[in-house]
Amino acid sequence: MNALRFYKTASATLLIAFANLAGGKEDRSSEFNKKLQAFDVELDSLRNEANLPGLSVAVVKDRELAWSKGYGYADADKAVPITPDTPFWIASVTKTFVGLAFLHLEAERQVDLGELAGDTPGFDRLCRWLANTKLPFGRDLQCDAPITIQHILHHQAQGEPGSAFFYNPIMYSRLSRYLEHKFGQGIDAVEGRHNQLAQTIDRTILSPAGMTRTMSSQWDRSKSMVFFDMAQGFGIGKQGEWIARRSPRRHIAGGAGVVSTALDLAKYDIAIDSGVIAPPAIKQKLFTPGRLNDGSLGPYAFGWYVQEYRKEKLIWHSGWDEETGFSALYLKIPYRNLTLILLANGEDLWWGNPLDQATVEDSPFARAFLERFVFTVPEEK
Repeated sequence: MNALRFYKTASATLLIAFANLAGGKEDRSSEFNKKLQAFDVELDSLRNEANLPGLSVAVVKDRELAWSKGYGYADADKAVPITPDTPFWIASVTKTFVGLAFLHLEAERQVDLGELAGDTPGFDRLCRWLANTKLPFGRDLQCDAPITIQHILHHQAQGEPGSAFFYNPIMYSRLSRYLEHKFGQGIDAVEGRHNQLAQTIDRTILSPAGMTRTMSSQWDRSKSMVFFDMAQGFGIGKQGEWIARRSPRRHIAGGAGVVSTALDLAKYDIAIDSGVIAPPAIKQKLFTPGRLNDGSLGPYAFGWYVQEYRKEKLIWHSGWDEETGFSALYLKIPYRNLTLILLANGEDLWWGNPLDQATVEDSPFARAFLERFVFTVPEEK
């Protein structure tokens, strides 16, 4: 199913849902649609408060697209309106694709997640450079320690590997080099081509999910219209003006690299939950947090944060790239069969989540959605 057909089908489904306003299941649908209408107004208000040039949203309910919309503009001249089909650089939401792709490779017995990252050429040099910088991601990094691929996927590389969770996107960004070393043309070939990680994401995720408006790297010439249609990213100047940022890097490293749309991410969400791209054994691992050395669970699985908030399980990832001017939020509430997808061509979907915690409730956008659709009773003080 192509993107246009998917959009038309989803829109027709939504119109039918709005039309059925009487009796039993239809009453519940009517109540849900009223919440969507109220959230629409609230979301646009939050976008304006955050001075986001453009915002695209999709809501998935019970493995169907329930609603989607675009706000604002994709360009500085305000000539190109954002739609749910507008491609965005999704920044660190890419990690959800990387985690799933590695689980497929593990299931195919092409990789062993217990392999040492240090066996990849150039890893030791990168690790020692990072450990000697003032970047937070180099803090307590012990490059002689046995850091495995799974430690990196779970963000457990700091200190004694497996001892604590600490978000490290630079380590994640070396996973593409690991795959080039295993299957490709050597680590120097990771850039300047549609590399092994991008090809794996295409094969195991994008193609079976029908995600025709998603690029696993910008070197994919078959997706030239996605590249052409991608929104411009912006920063905000001192007077509140929009300032165009540089274009994102074209290859996928591991920490970022995917370009997608709200509608295609809805396809992705449905394909995960329906088992199309995540069979039961893989899906179970995908959303199971990594266990630490002391036996406790960290807040991160394979490319996904997993936390509990007010007794509700939340699975999510954010994206933020200040250099290119994009941000994103992908939030799943699994026991409600409910998902929120937000993509912006400005930075302020990001709320500053701590590097050692999972606190999606601190996002004004996530909190508005949760309070509208999940927590109808105010939290006790």
